[in-house]
Amino acid sequence: LGRLVEYKGFEHLIEAARYLNDRFVILIGGSGPLKEQLQAKIDHFGLGEKVKLLGFLSEKELPAYYKACDLFCLSSVYKTEAFGIVQIEAMSYAKPVVATTIEGSGVHWVNAEGESGLNAKKGDARALAKAMRAITSHPMIYARYSEGAKQRFKAMFTLEKMVNNMLAVYTQKEETR
Repeated sequence: LGRLVEYKGFEHLIEAARYLNDRFVILIGGSGPLKEQLQAKIDHFGLGEKVKLLGFLSEKELPAYYKACDLFCLSSVYKTEAFGIVQIEAMSYAKPVVATTIEGSGVHWVNAEGESGLNAKKGDARALAKAMRAITSHPMIYARYSEGAKQRFKAMFTLEKMVNNMLAVYTQKEETR
């Protein structure tokens, strides 16, 4: 999910489909300047049945996609992706996450390696595919990551937790003055 722009790394997610079997379907929601380029890549590799560009999805539509998916992949490649709130949204639906490790970004911190999902090397389509296969390789493994995603959301990212943590930061700064 997101704007179809370079820093999102969607070209690597599309390429990852080449290394996944036919039980995987990748849905990419969003619009932006790279739409035609990404569609051309899908067509070039003959991935039209495995990768779908959905276009813009409204806030009203998003819950249905989160509920329907098995996992969420954040394929971003630049630290412009500072945090990846979409990961938190996916975790709130108990969806495991595959994200990328981006130096200087909080993306891989949000997705706790081995807990809420797996983190792959940025720009590495094979690594993205390998992580997706690992999470979905066995029902018990999937269930562990799914529960881990839900628990990480509850422990770190509910509105109450985030507000309280932010207030603690401000209070601490006031006390040090």
